[in-house]
Amino acid sequence: MKKKIIALLLTIWVLSIALGVILSRTEPSFSDSKEAGDYQAPTLFVHGYGGGYGSEKNIIEALSEKSGFRQVLRININRKGDLSSTGRWQPDVEHPLIAVVFNDGKPNEKYLRRVLVQLRSRYKIKAFNAVGHSTGANAWVNLAVSADKQKMPELQALITIAGPFNGFMGMPSETDVKKIELDKDGKPNTMVASYSYLDVNKDKFPKNTRVLNLFGNIGDDTDGVVPVSSARSLRYIVEENAKSYTEQEVTNAKAQHSALHDNNQVVNQFIYDFLK
Repeated sequence: MKKKIIALLLTIWVLSIALGVILSRTEPSFSDSKEAGDYQAPTLFVHGYGGGYGSEKNIIEALSEKSGFRQVLRININRKGDLSSTGRWQPDVEHPLIAVVFNDGKPNEKYLRRVLVQLRSRYKIKAFNAVGHSTGANAWVNLAVSADKQKMPELQALITIAGPFNGFMGMPSETDVKKIELDKDGKPNTMVASYSYLDVNKDKFPKNTRVLNLFGNIGDDTDGVVPVSSARSLRYIVEENAKSYTEQEVTNAKAQHSALHDNNQVVNQFIYDFLK
């Protein structure tokens, strides 16, 4: 399983460098025709590379057991970036939850922007929260530091889970990412190419966004895929501009990379406490 995850992440690492500087201006339509109502700030969930709805549903189901939380939409994105949705927007839900699923298992900020533009246009949504696991977290951060945020709702809260922001174990690099260290400000002493993009654009991170960064440690300063230093390198990118920045390390029996989203009561509680 570890080798499979690393192999999948290798491809998204290469793609993320190219996609990081390109945001689509296209505004496709959802296939359904539900009428818009008064908006609430929804929380959008994005899986990691090679994942799908199954990577999101456990957290969504756990939150849905809490008062005011309910999944209202599932948005699927095909390889061409076309959007389709199931479910119904419910303006009376205090904390609406939306699952975003990339059918090819490759989350990227280009198509996330399409989703957000549509949500604002269709449902008059002015603010949203974002949750991303692994490369899904990277996609949200890449979008957050982009210059083009026109027609998108405002990012209110960002929750990242096991984000490989400065690389992952086994990636094609001359540097052993596990040995990268952070200084007192959270700046890594070596930056991979995708992280350098974040560094150059970090001043564009929105100033009204609260950030919660969750990461696992199985005992060797990694979650089995992502080094703790890589996940924690997010601090240097967002802390100066973010409204707040909080880190939480998970060290229980489910601290492994994929287990962090799989019926993980500790992670689910952190997310609920941050969003409620």
